[in-house]
Amino acid sequence: MICMTGSKREVAAKTVGGVIGLAEPSEAAASPPPFLLDGAVLLASARSGISIVARHVAPGCVWMPSYLCRSMLEAVSHAGARVELYAVDETLNSVDPDWPAEVAPGDLVVVIDYFGFAYDRTCIARVKKRGAWILEDASQALLSDRDGSAHFVLYSPHKFLGVPDGGILVAGRDANLPDLKLEPPPSSWWLDAFRARILRRDFDSRGGSREWLELFQHVEATSPNGAFAMSELTQLLLRRCFDYEAIRRQRVENYNVLSAGLREYAVFPTLGDGVCPLGFPMRTAKRDRVRRRLFSHEIYPPVHWALDGVVPRRFSASHRLSAEIMTLPCDQRYCARDMQRVIEQVSEALKAE
Repeated sequence: MICMTGSKREVAAKTVGGVIGLAEPSEAAASPPPFLLDGAVLLASARSGISIVARHVAPGCVWMPSYLCRSMLEAVSHAGARVELYAVDETLNSVDPDWPAEVAPGDLVVVIDYFGFAYDRTCIARVKKRGAWILEDASQALLSDRDGSAHFVLYSPHKFLGVPDGGILVAGRDANLPDLKLEPPPSSWWLDAFRARILRRDFDSRGGSREWLELFQHVEATSPNGAFAMSELTQLLLRRCFDYEAIRRQRVENYNVLSAGLREYAVFPTLGDGVCPLGFPMRTAKRDRVRRRLFSHEIYPPVHWALDGVVPRRFSASHRLSAEIMTLPCDQRYCARDMQRVIEQVSEALKAE
């Protein structure tokens, strides 16, 4: 799984990015899952976890950052909660250090560990002093270290690993989760998710059509939002099929290669201690041109996230970032040679007039 060599690796390296193919079965993992803690609620999707927490604490208001995915707002809406946005700047930090003063006791404040980097802990401490609940969205930070300061933490393993589904909701020391009766995930949705992962695994091995891409996009768009359980297959894979330390190490090494070659464009030039990146976020006014060139060379950087129609235009810093950001893949399927290929193509696109 970690940067293979030989002919099979050369075929797999042709396409960089996109959904990770289904993991191969294994008798035992080389390291225990650091995120599967006692008492964790194992869900079909992370989106469901936001709704569950919002219903559980019944806040007067849910505060969410102005840079976020549409699905997060949909999850809160599904819970029937009122939403207020707080502004973050183009470095994904809070614009106004005094905004926590607007938070009322019993409110729910959502913070995001963008791209694997922990949110400002000082801000979290101030919000907790106001008597609010904290939900840390660690969907992009599955293997990053955390300090346990949030009341609830939410993980999304399928963003990092070859599993068909999954969201993990964990309560901190000073919180609890409701007793839930989880239903099996919708069968048609889950089968599509499973098939997308198989198709991508086969594509990496043998090439062929990209049917997996459209199918995965459909799966993401229709992810269930309710008390649905993580599939038994995903639970088994998470517990027995991954060397998490090796995955973390490879992602860090790949990120550092990209940062060395593209540092001036990096949103986060340096990885802090304990950070395991989702990808390498970079920004440039030539973003769309660069993506077109990368696409033509079988490199597919996603945009996290498009905000038009999602976040009001008054959050101008978030919209400026959204117009220029893209995430270069640096996951465990690739190695330094692959990252150099990405750097070369990005550099060529940036030089073009």
